[in-house]
Amino acid sequence: MKKYLLTIETNNLEYLNKIKLETKSSINKIINYIIKVYAQNNNIKKNFELISNPINENKKMKEIRIKLTDDEFNLLKEISLSNAFRSASKQAKFTLINSLNKNKFFTNVELVEFIKVRTEINTIGKNIYQLLKVIRGKNLVKINDNNLKNTINDIKDKIDVLSDILGKIIEVNNQRI
Repeated sequence: MKKYLLTIETNNLEYLNKIKLETKSSINKIINYIIKVYAQNNNIKKNFELISNPINENKKMKEIRIKLTDDEFNLLKEISLSNAFRSASKQAKFTLINSLNKNKFFTNVELVEFIKVRTEINTIGKNIYQLLKVIRGKNLVKINDNNLKNTINDIKDKIDVLSDILGKIIEVNNQRI
């Protein structure tokens, strides 16, 4: 936040001070609220681009500090525990980074679920292959080998693509924080 010196008419300053007393808010909060409402009512859109490359290799890092009330901190800590983060600061960083990036990240809990899904998808592919071996080995059913082979290959290709996508999601998300 930058500090600016503003010139304001006396009657407007008196009005701001009345609002300040009634709402027990700072003049900064009141001005920011007025700007926000003005922007919403006049359909003013923010013209900024979200970051598209989330990987921070060899980039200068900046440190920021924030102050939270006890209630805010406790809520952040509670949310961090539900998302399997070890600290409130990791949750704050995750939330901030997620709001700045085009490609949204996933929580640790969601990543664990992705890993489980990827494992289950690979297991399905292996089970289909084992089933095919049993059917062919015992000659239980007459099979059109070409159609079955094409179908199995299609399924295998789709499983591989899905597994690769999940792998990339997991890899990128592991680099984020």
